[in-house]
Amino acid sequence: MFFFFGEKAAGVNRVRGIAPRRILLSSGIVAIVFFILAGYATLQLPWFGIDFQAAPDGQGLAIANVDASSPNQKTVVPGQVVVALRDASQRTVALTPLLLTDEPDTLSGTELARFIQNQTALSEIVDNEPVMITAQGELIPLLSERAPLTFLLGSFAVQTVYTLISFFIAIGIWVVRPDQIATRFFALSGLGVMLVGLPLSVYTSRELVVHGQFFQYLSAVNHAGSLIICASLVSLFWVYPRWLSKPSIVVPLLLYAAAAGCWVLWVMTLFNGGGNAGLTVYLPILLSYLIGLVFAGTQWYASRNRPTDRAALKWCLLAIFSGTVMLIGLVTIPPVFGFNPIVPVVIGYGGFLMVYLGLAAGLLRYRLFDVERWWFKTWLWFAAGLLVVVFDLVLVFFVNIAGSSALAVSLALSGWLYFPLRQVLWEKVGQRSDTPRDEALRELVDTLFSAKTERQIVVTWPSLLQHTFKPLQLKPWRELVAEPTISRDGVRMLVPAFGVDDWPQMLEFPAEGGRLFSLQDLRMIHLLHDLTHKALQGIRAREMGAEVERHRIMRDLHDDLGARLLDLVYASDTPACRDIALSAIEDLRGLVDATSGDSVKLGHLITTCEGEARTRLNEARTTLKWRLVADLPDNQMVSARAVANIMRTLREAVTNVIRHAEADKVDVEWRVERNTLIIAIADNGDATDPSEWLPGHGTRTIHTRTGDLGGKAVWHRNRPGGSRLEVSLPLPL
Repeated sequence: MFFFFGEKAAGVNRVRGIAPRRILLSSGIVAIVFFILAGYATLQLPWFGIDFQAAPDGQGLAIANVDASSPNQKTVVPGQVVVALRDASQRTVALTPLLLTDEPDTLSGTELARFIQNQTALSEIVDNEPVMITAQGELIPLLSERAPLTFLLGSFAVQTVYTLISFFIAIGIWVVRPDQIATRFFALSGLGVMLVGLPLSVYTSRELVVHGQFFQYLSAVNHAGSLIICASLVSLFWVYPRWLSKPSIVVPLLLYAAAAGCWVLWVMTLFNGGGNAGLTVYLPILLSYLIGLVFAGTQWYASRNRPTDRAALKWCLLAIFSGTVMLIGLVTIPPVFGFNPIVPVVIGYGGFLMVYLGLAAGLLRYRLFDVERWWFKTWLWFAAGLLVVVFDLVLVFFVNIAGSSALAVSLALSGWLYFPLRQVLWEKVGQRSDTPRDEALRELVDTLFSAKTERQIVVTWPSLLQHTFKPLQLKPWRELVAEPTISRDGVRMLVPAFGVDDWPQMLEFPAEGGRLFSLQDLRMIHLLHDLTHKALQGIRAREMGAEVERHRIMRDLHDDLGARLLDLVYASDTPACRDIALSAIEDLRGLVDATSGDSVKLGHLITTCEGEARTRLNEARTTLKWRLVADLPDNQMVSARAVANIMRTLREAVTNVIRHAEADKVDVEWRVERNTLIIAIADNGDATDPSEWLPGHGTRTIHTRTGDLGGKAVWHRNRPGGSRLEVSLPLPL
């Protein structure tokens, strides 16, 4: 004790004779050893791979989640409610939300005793073939095994990170300021943090079961650390920045003695029926807090003529009160009045880290020259935050509003934390695109390389925008857009069209309404639009080149092959050869027309098809009935490719009738239904049922031609005789 409390005595010289890094190394080894022991103890807890939570009606525990590597993965499912555990000896323990309490020491004496008793019984049941009893009375075997190392990445990791960082900060400050009494108190408080955090990390990591006696030992160590922290930090304000009286350790010794007495009382009651931490631990902590306030106020007055002391004190006060409001105000004070902590213990104990980081800055007197610049602004922010806690406590303790509702109301009344935190997150994270740029570019490149026509790219462009930005609304914009733009409020983004047949696109609220459009989004859409525009230019250039080459080939065919076929017509000695040559000339003329790229009206196509079909059927002495259903869109334009495919389909259908049907009547009907052109060719021949036909060249040709236009061809049995072909083609063609 003299080693820590003596001022410039032999103990100090011994410390000065040891290199700081050696002390830090030794402290680190000790901390790592205790960390390993705590981790080992945590891994020895029964692990079921099941996350339990309180059942909605408060009766039993509900299974919230089942780990993929759980030994019970095949026997339980989320949503089941378990009301009790039973072992092979028929010993049964009811499961209540009390068993899931993060910090059981906050329970009343009776509840804590019941908690310890039930945990002991559950530990014994788990070792004796346990089964779960569901709310429906079903018995399900409960298997446990040693937890995987990944189990330590949850609550255990959070608690130990708080603990180890705070501990090393405290020790690190002491080894570089070994001759200051304040740093020794700070180092003792760091030891207290170690005693608090490691046991807490063990029993708060449990899934359900921790042996009652083991919990008692952990709780005893935990509260020893809490009382050491309180005595150390109160003593710190007794001596820092200046001694409040002549250098004397009487007051600190009294504080540590009082803490030791409270701890002994707690341990005695803990091992004799449960104990009441509210009187023996939490009330002393609250009193220590109040005494610390008195000492801090006295220090504030004493440092009125010492600017550097005042600045250092400001650092410490900010650290103490920002961290302890979270820790003591939300976790420690409510149990004194018989209420549960307002926030989870894991979150509340994060206040330790805030305290130790701030105290380290104050004790080292770091950047004290600019503390005045933000002092009042920080305290105004802090006072607004404290208002949330005050509102919450008033609503819980005096208005009897439930904890969650009280917190919601207090946040609504004060709103100090949400908006600053939201602003920070907005600046750091919120402006990032939900879809990584490389993913959007990869999808765009795949689309551009797989597209064969401009239309394919234009049609898939809205889906690319949807996938990249995930807007709540994406629709065509009926006004001219010259370049990608974002509205001033960031709600809307407008994207230009790619041609006269396309519309600009309007996007609203990206990330499914989770954020607004940013400058990064604007840069992204510029990049995507420019790449797509260049790809369309490439396709147009390719199509123009192909068109030039196609016209050259057609011109050569017409001039060379056509001339030779015509010579063959005049040189033929028989009518059969002459007819074949004339038919070849007609096919060549149709091929040239089809590849010319010129569209024709649907009415013109129908008239051309009728003329050819009537000529051929007349030669075969077959009657043709050509019918057009009313409202047929004669002015509908049909592409050259569609003209060629339709004419050859009808030509092949007429050929099949002439060759195979032995019919004397053919009925051709043209109609439009639901934006689909339907051409029906029926005959009265004696053909068999089409389902019995073997596929031949003619039917395959018809399927190929109609499929090339996105349509289909179907044959039916005609009544009373013959067959019926229906060709369905989607418009426009």
